[in-house]
Amino acid sequence: MPSPVQPSSAPPPTPPRIHGLGLIGLGAVFSITLTAPVTSLYLDRLGLSTVHIGGIIGAISLALIVSEVLALGASSWMGRRLTVLASLGGSAIMFSCFPLAGSLAALYVTRLILGAARGLLWPVLFAEVAEAGASAQVQALFALFWLYFGVGQLLGPAVGGWLGQQVSLTAPFFGAAVASLATAAAAGAVRPVRDISPNPLPSYAALLRQSPAVWRAWLLIVCNTVVFGVYTTFLPLYAVGRGRTPEEVGLVFTGGGVAFIITQVILHRIPVRVSAERLLILSFLARGVGVGITPWLGSFWELFTVNFFTSILGAAIPPALSKRITDRAPRDNLVAAMGGLNAAADLGFFVGPVVGGVLAGGGVQWAFALVPAVTLLALILLVADPAHSQGERPSFATLEGDGPPPSQ
Repeated sequence: MPSPVQPSSAPPPTPPRIHGLGLIGLGAVFSITLTAPVTSLYLDRLGLSTVHIGGIIGAISLALIVSEVLALGASSWMGRRLTVLASLGGSAIMFSCFPLAGSLAALYVTRLILGAARGLLWPVLFAEVAEAGASAQVQALFALFWLYFGVGQLLGPAVGGWLGQQVSLTAPFFGAAVASLATAAAAGAVRPVRDISPNPLPSYAALLRQSPAVWRAWLLIVCNTVVFGVYTTFLPLYAVGRGRTPEEVGLVFTGGGVAFIITQVILHRIPVRVSAERLLILSFLARGVGVGITPWLGSFWELFTVNFFTSILGAAIPPALSKRITDRAPRDNLVAAMGGLNAAADLGFFVGPVVGGVLAGGGVQWAFALVPAVTLLALILLVADPAHSQGERPSFATLEGDGPPPSQ
């Protein structure tokens, strides 16, 4: 009698196209973080107040929110691949226009259009990652994607800070335009499929009716990016005011990028049963404390060390919430769910710089006063979450079965 075939314990192979999707994420985040160390410094050099500095930096996120919500309509009309190409091309044009803007209104307009272009990218890209393999692979696939993302976060600030210090404060914007165009070479990894719903609003209504856990995850994302937005906007102004250089600011951000990569490598390799979601409370607490104490730090090494260790734990937040949304959203509403995820992130990136800019009117250090309140809200949401006290309910992917991944 033949012995029964033993099921293989080996993990399923990684779909090859996830690397192309990761390269798109790397290029897109590299281009925007290339400008992170110098944007507030450039606007400050133009003589703008902290209110306008926060407003102009936040304007991109305001446009991103609208664009990401409407991305489902764009991918239904043009297909996912063309939507990604349109986003990268539009981003390149607007990056190069920003340092050429000759008025306050033009600065706002170029940032708004840049946000509208970039907002088409992320919902499509996240949906492609979520659909690249079976549901059992989702945590590993997102961890690998976030690893590429982290490399972009690592390289962008370092190169941008160096360009700002050695060339000019405008050079990183032209570099970001070139990076956006170069990223288009990887667009073949995105399938040319069209999403089925040309009208996003009914899709969002259906999603929230079926999956109330999704909007709670969106709110947590807002909290995370409010804190991160305060840090990326006002750390350069604070640090330069304490005698640090743009190059040193870039290296502080680079340290956070290294920490982000380390965490994603760990999450990619640990067993699926060890979920990043278990780290959420600790991650939010670490991010809040690490950013909140910034006004008590002064030297380069103090800023670098605190940001590095804060980022080690805080880096678990994006893959944990990405997986939570993927598990809870119906497959036919996945682009809408990812559009909401990214819109929520950019709502935080809008609120953080704008409210922080108002608070910074009394001194740059006061921008960081927003951080404890937002961190407390996130901790309350996590502790009060039914999934925290009652256990996770089955995901849509589990209920629908783990069929073969969509055609490549």
